Amino acid sequence: MSRKQVVYGILYFYGVYSIKNKTPLILVLALMLSGWLISSCNKGNEDFTVSNFLTDREGKWLLASIRSETFHGDTSKRRDTLNKNCGLDQSFTFRTDGSCTYKNFNCIEQTNDGKWELNTADSVIFRSNMVSKDSTGSIVPFAKAQVLNLGQNSLVLQVVKTDTLFSKPLVVLRRRVINYGFIH
Repeated sequence: MSRKQVVYGILYFYGVYSIKNKTPLILVLALMLSGWLISSCNKGNEDFTVSNFLTDREGKWLLASIRSETFHGDTSKRRDTLNKNCGLDQSFTFRTDGSCTYKNFNCIEQTNDGKWELNTADSVIFRSNMVSKDSTGSIVPFAKAQVLNLGQNSLVLQVVKTDTLFSKPLVVLRRRVINYGFIH
């Protein structure tokens, strides 16, 4: 509702009701108007960006869950929850200078450093050049990840790996979708 509409509404009610009934109405309208004006004031840090959410609270995010799902074409073939029994704390730390550190990736005792950046053209894409070890060797796990959720207390990164399963008689793509869930 615009201010012009509010003013017209006040003038309308002021003219319709008798003076006896106007006092409570004016008080209610004055309270509503003052609440509206107070709530429209600047609330502080309006330039809180996606990067600020990542680096807030020293930028440290603890891994809460890893979920993997494999698709053949559009059909889900396998769904797994990974690292269920890991005894190591896995953490991802983001710094304002664009550097990052991942400790104990894939439940292997290690510390990996790299750089990170965000691309927000169509959706929020997270990229990191950090190299980590897993059971197959060295990988770059977050070369291109989509930010599915980012709030003050949670972060979900989705990594999709695609390859060709069959090419004859028709092309069937195999996709492995991995969701990394982090908490502050």
